[in-house]
Amino acid sequence: MTMESEKQTLVVVSHCHLNPSSRLLGIKPPSRISTGDANIMQLPCPELIFFGANRREITKDQLQHPSYRRFCHDLFVPFADMIEELYNKGMEIKIAGVRKSPSCAVKCTTVGGQKGKVSEFTHYHVAGKGVFFEEIEKELFERGVSFHMCEH
Repeated sequence: MTMESEKQTLVVVSHCHLNPSSRLLGIKPPSRISTGDANIMQLPCPELIFFGANRREITKDQLQHPSYRRFCHDLFVPFADMIEELYNKGMEIKIAGVRKSPSCAVKCTTVGGQKGKVSEFTHYHVAGKGVFFEEIEKELFERGVSFHMCEH
């Protein structure tokens, strides 16, 4: 088999996989991703853009708001355009999220966090995707783009 006949892969990665400094202060960076010879597309960090670098800890429950969902959707649309183009050219699409992220989780996200003023913030982990990745999945599904999601 020649290189021309091999299917190329596009690995779409959460922002902090390539820029750990974008993570919430005090949170350890996600594990490194081995991309091999794959093409890479780095997604923007919706939490950093929406809340800023000095943000506080947050859970998916707190992000379940129409304005944040709309923001995530609108943020992803230009990336969806590029992914769709590359998919239609025959590329395999793999999307790498971040375990326990309220925005970028694929299998395990963070929920909880009491309402109002609290002396100690508590949360727990449940099966499910983060808000941004739910919007990504919905948009690509509507476009007919096949992809595989994993988290690190």
